[in-house]
Amino acid sequence: MSHTVTVTRTTTTTSTSAIILNTGYLKTLPGLLKLAQVILGGIIIAILVYYKDQKYTFTFLSSALLFFLCIATTFFIASLLLLLSCLCSITTASIIAKTLYEFIYHGAAFLLYLIACLMFLVEVNRANFGGGYYQPFLVASIFGLILTALYLVSSVLAYRSYRGG
Repeated sequence: MSHTVTVTRTTTTTSTSAIILNTGYLKTLPGLLKLAQVILGGIIIAILVYYKDQKYTFTFLSSALLFFLCIATTFFIASLLLLLSCLCSITTASIIAKTLYEFIYHGAAFLLYLIACLMFLVEVNRANFGGGYYQPFLVASIFGLILTALYLVSSVLAYRSYRGG
């Protein structure tokens, strides 16, 4: 005795306008590095902007300060945009890590931050203001060197990801 079985298949599609965040990206090493780069970059910019117009900022410090501020602002904005794009899109987080862009970006950030920090650190130590006025600038340069190391680590990770390792 044979039986007839009828299978009905129903497909339901729903759309949502909610923004889904890829919070899992922040649990990865590249995600944590980008978050640390954005936070530390913001702190450096805040220190430099707050203290740059104080009465004890001398003119010979201004060119190194301006270069450091430009580098810090440039890479803060770019890193923030990279972080936001990786948080807002799962495919972006997986695809952009495999491109050469990540390696070139982090390599350039490493080199330019290193140059800017060393120039600024030399000028701050040369100035050595009386009364401890140079301390906020010294802190900003040290934070910049830490950020330089973070960009170096990101550059190495990006190269490995690009090469498939």
